[in-house]
Amino acid sequence: MTGLRRMLLAGAALALAGVAGQAGAGEIVGAVTGPDGKPVSGAKVMVEDLQRGNVTGKDGRFRIAAVPGGPIRVSITATGLASDFSTVDVPAEATAQLVVTLRKNDLIRRSAALVAEPQPEHLAQKAAYLAGLRKPKGKVPNIVLILFDDLGYGDLSSFGNRLIKTPNIDGLAARGMKLTASYASSPVCSPSRAGLLTGRYPLRSGLATHVLMPTGSNEAAYRRSRGLANALPADEILLPEVLQRAGYRTGLFGKWHLGDTPGHLPTDMGFTEFFGLLYPNDTEPTDLWRGTKIETPAARFDQATITEKTADETIAFIDRSAGKPFFAFASFTAPHRPHFANPRHMGLSEGGLYGDVVEDLDDNVGRILTALRERRLDDDTIVIVTSDNGGDFLASVGDLRGRKGDTFEGGMRVPAFVVWPGLTKPGSVSDEMTMNIDLLPSILSALGIPLPKDRVIDGKDIAPILTGAKSPHDHLYYTASWAGR
Repeated sequence: MTGLRRMLLAGAALALAGVAGQAGAGEIVGAVTGPDGKPVSGAKVMVEDLQRGNVTGKDGRFRIAAVPGGPIRVSITATGLASDFSTVDVPAEATAQLVVTLRKNDLIRRSAALVAEPQPEHLAQKAAYLAGLRKPKGKVPNIVLILFDDLGYGDLSSFGNRLIKTPNIDGLAARGMKLTASYASSPVCSPSRAGLLTGRYPLRSGLATHVLMPTGSNEAAYRRSRGLANALPADEILLPEVLQRAGYRTGLFGKWHLGDTPGHLPTDMGFTEFFGLLYPNDTEPTDLWRGTKIETPAARFDQATITEKTADETIAFIDRSAGKPFFAFASFTAPHRPHFANPRHMGLSEGGLYGDVVEDLDDNVGRILTALRERRLDDDTIVIVTSDNGGDFLASVGDLRGRKGDTFEGGMRVPAFVVWPGLTKPGSVSDEMTMNIDLLPSILSALGIPLPKDRVIDGKDIAPILTGAKSPHDHLYYTASWAGR
């Protein structure tokens, strides 16, 4: 395989190595401090034209390698502070220094203070619906939902990647159905996850264009200034809430990203158990929570092992649920940047560091699937695997246009697999259009649970697709991204 061919296939995961091999490539190193002069950790430093960058460490420092020589526009954003936009003259095959002090941003906060806390309008209807549900008669299937963060359409071997090896995830295609036209309900995290759990387009939840950020941030204040809650509204009906009423044990392990305000933690929104992060792995503070308490503070959080811990917790939850139906939601934080490979996988992938991260994911998905098989739960468990949105790097999306944050195919179209005992045919493939909003109505239909009638459910029961029929959708909407495009 030629060097050029390898670089094209590796994509953004190998972008650093690929550009570094070109004559004239330089680097940008520097530091970010706040108005108090202290280092700012977790600040996002982006080379705008390259659509990549890095995150400052605990010392506020950063390094962006393999940058073409010449004037380069760099943006720096951090929670609670005004953003900075600088142009750096990068010398060929040398280092440019960039030291930035971010200023306070009080304008949004003053605006937010003028707006009352939004109140949910449909709590009574939600309570009445949940109270009226009855446990399904007879045996019900277990459900394992595996969600990746920013995994692109072209990141898996079975979707065309020749450098990253993903045999465990790909093996699901042999056991069930591979969906080639599956879509997220948004090209960014929070809105897509809202659509996944509610069965509704995220615009109906007030999350059409915003990724939620920690309370106290400028982003949270901005939502408040517009009369929006900094969380998924409490009157939305979530899949785990319905499954709880149906007698399921429900657990979320990994990333939540749907709010941190009182009454909006995972255990307030239908999950019996929760272990993981409230926000992405690049958003401070990266505290690890268990239930409603911080178990591991950010200072002791190990990015390299969070994928393994997510699988550990998912498997332990399956064991604790012995004899009872369960909904296990393994919401992996990877391959969202920054990228940290488990030492067991470091340097093993032909796809570079990004490949190491994805192959570590594949290994831990395999551990979950093995746990189901060893406990003889294969025939009683629905397994659904997908990504919350498109890849964050242009070459992670295969031949598609755009990337995460874009309402082009690359931002919306995601790899997906479904293994549904008694429904999917082993080795089957469907090119019919589906969206993650179809999860809730499909599961409820299988359990004989009626949909709520007081609100629009945009998703459809895709059981016909899983048996080889046409899509029940006449159309699907691509709602606006975080950038408003």
